[in-house]
Amino acid sequence: MVRRNTVGGSVLDAVLQAWPEVAADLSSGAVAPAPGGLINATWLVGRRWVVQRLHPIFAGEVCLDIAALGARLAAAGVPVPALVPASSGALWVERDGAVWRVQTRLPGANAAGAGTLGQVRAAAAALGRFHGALVGVDHAFAFSRLGIHDTPAHLARLAEAVAAHPTHRLAARVAPLAAAIAAAWEAWEQPPALPRRVGHGDPKLANFLFEGDAVSGVIDLDTMGWTTLDAELGDALRSWCSSTDESAAAPRFSVERFTAAVAGYLATARGWVTPAEIAVLPRAAERVALELASRFAADALNEAYFGWDPALAPGRGEHNLMRAENQLALARDARARRGDLEAALSQLSPG
Repeated sequence: MVRRNTVGGSVLDAVLQAWPEVAADLSSGAVAPAPGGLINATWLVGRRWVVQRLHPIFAGEVCLDIAALGARLAAAGVPVPALVPASSGALWVERDGAVWRVQTRLPGANAAGAGTLGQVRAAAAALGRFHGALVGVDHAFAFSRLGIHDTPAHLARLAEAVAAHPTHRLAARVAPLAAAIAAAWEAWEQPPALPRRVGHGDPKLANFLFEGDAVSGVIDLDTMGWTTLDAELGDALRSWCSSTDESAAAPRFSVERFTAAVAGYLATARGWVTPAEIAVLPRAAERVALELASRFAADALNEAYFGWDPALAPGRGEHNLMRAENQLALARDARARRGDLEAALSQLSPG
């Protein structure tokens, strides 16, 4: 529990003067840091509020997109947090160079570990509703992070990092890893052109709240943007179907969890998802795992990772290398199970 007179307390006091109703709950001492999350600093205030200090990668204007699209999602029955305007009417305030906002707190909690099959299916169904609610939306994003799933660009940055750091302590391990990632990407079959959709942008299981096996919230909407479903669902499936987290060795891609996820997604998306988008699902996770492997391998040499855990690795480079090796192994395992994944899909979506 974080008290007002400990780290973060006085800052929260000052920031929340812009939200008097929230400040009243803060004064009661009912405030705690939210569990999980590597990017935005987040506090739970009372039973009703979530207070966030945005990471510098996000501009305050991202709140404009969340307000506009969040209203449409909520109207369609997708449980998303609502932004709480400050007393001035502003959706965010800036203090000492940081962007702060308040959102409503949703019920439920994150899944424990990898979650149950029921939770995977429910998350996929919720993501299908999320996508369906935004089909046909005409929205110009006030803020977006470009190139998140530009896989060739990530591979190019990895090659540049290998060339730029020949004497790095990890260079001898990253260089052959980079070559293996590039070869795997060359072997991945590009899908035909797919429709552009507004996606969540980071649909890992940690961004869903659950009450039992039912989804009670879809959170962390800062990453919403235009995408295609091979990227969006590839990111979801590589998260939902891995047997380990990103820092562990020897991950396995679960056909059983893939089947649960696809069944859940198609249950809510059949009315609008195209045959080409369905057909790419068995190889979608492989694509995003290779993309992340290239990003993490480049970060290993560039020593760039704001979520480094010193309990797992002695340095940022080493932790990133662990993650890169994990994602390449996951991509290879998904590739090896492609036939089983296609068979599972054919049972769920014949023809």
